[in-house]
Amino acid sequence: NQRKFMTTPFPFSLVQMARTIMFLWLFSLPLALIDLDSSDDGGHIFHRVVSRCVMVFFITYGFIGLESVSIQLDNPFGYDENDFDNLGMAYCTFEDIYAIIYRLDGIEWTDKLRLRMKSDYDEKDFPETADEETKLIF
Repeated sequence: NQRKFMTTPFPFSLVQMARTIMFLWLFSLPLALIDLDSSDDGGHIFHRVVSRCVMVFFITYGFIGLESVSIQLDNPFGYDENDFDNLGMAYCTFEDIYAIIYRLDGIEWTDKLRLRMKSDYDEKDFPETADEETKLIF
C-alpha cells in the first residue's frame, strides 16, 4: 500500500490550478484590504495603508511558506537534505537489535548475527548511490 502511495503521481493540473489561484488571491488581497476613505485626514490613511501592507506581507509569507512545505513533503523518501533518513533509522534499529541480543545472549551471538547479516548482503545488492556508511550497516 505504501508503494502505491509513493508511486502515484500528483496530478499536475491540480497543482497548477492551486498555485494560480493562490497567486491571484495573494496579488488581489491588497486591493481588497486597502480602503481609502476620503473623509479621513492624511495621517490616518497612511497608518491604515501601512498596517494593511504589513498584514498582507505576513499573509503572503504564510501562504508561500505553506506551498514550500507542501513541495518538500511531496516526496519524503528521496535523497534530499529534508527527506527522511531511512538508512540512519535502519542503522539505529540494527544497533538496538544487536544491543538487545548482546544483553540477552552475549557477544558470541551478536557476532554471529553480524556475520550472517554481512554475508546475506553483498556489494551487488546495493544501488550505486549507496555510500560506504550504508554498506557498513550490514
